[in-house]
Order: sequence, then C-alpha cells, then structure tokens
Amino acid sequence: MSLIELAERKAHARALGLYVFAGLTVVMLGLTFSTWRPSFFEGMWLGFTLVSTLYLSPLATRLKSGPLAQLLEDEVTRDHRRTSSAIGFWAGLLAAAAMLAVGSVPGLLSASDSARIIFTAAIVVAQVRLATLELQAAR
Repeated sequence: MSLIELAERKAHARALGLYVFAGLTVVMLGLTFSTWRPSFFEGMWLGFTLVSTLYLSPLATRLKSGPLAQLLEDEVTRDHRRTSSAIGFWAGLLAAAAMLAVGSVPGLLSASDSARIIFTAAIVVAQVRLATLELQAAR
C-alpha cells in the first residue's frame, strides 16, 4: 500500500471518527439531564468534549512528523478546519441566543445546563461540518 493510499484511509477513518464523537457527545449531553448519576455523565460529557476539541484541532497531527502527517494536514484540510471552526462559532452563538431566550423562563434550565448545550452545539456542528467536508474532498 502506498503512502497516499494510507493517508486516504486515515483521513477517511478520521472523518468517520468525527461523526462518532459528535454523536457520542450529544448522547452524553442528553444523559447529563437524567436523574440517574448526572455527575458521572457530566464527567463523561466533559471527557468527550475535550477529546472532540482535540480531534478538531490540528495539534494531534502537528505533534507527529513525517510524510504521512504532512499528507494528512495539507492546505485543503487546514481550510476545512477553518471553515468548520467558523460554522461552529456561529452555531455556538445561535445556541447562546436560544439559551438566553429559554433562560428567561425561571427554573427551566440552570446556567451549567445552558453552558453544556452551547458547548455541545458549537463542537458538534464543527465536527459534523469538518467530517462532511473531508469526505466530500475524498470523492
């Protein structure tokens, strides 16, 4: 298997991993609202959010050197990261506006619930967009 084929496989796996982490982050967010062990699920949500953030950043690829890492972190991928980060930013702003409107109803959501929803919206939208762009580029 050539280096280019290996890079294509890893990029495809990374994109699919982004979808998986996005889905698991949403599931963990939903479980934080359960009455059964919410603090455990808040910790799990935080872990998935941190891993997802690392997965979105180019840090993991930049720590590695070599030709495969350079193929995985090309200018197209960097542009996709910028685009997905911008869309995640706007999703976070929209989620914050929605939480502001919902938060005006007393006792409906706490500040930490609202913050978790905002973070999840921003990260999940950015992950899904990055994965979609990467899979479209692979075609």
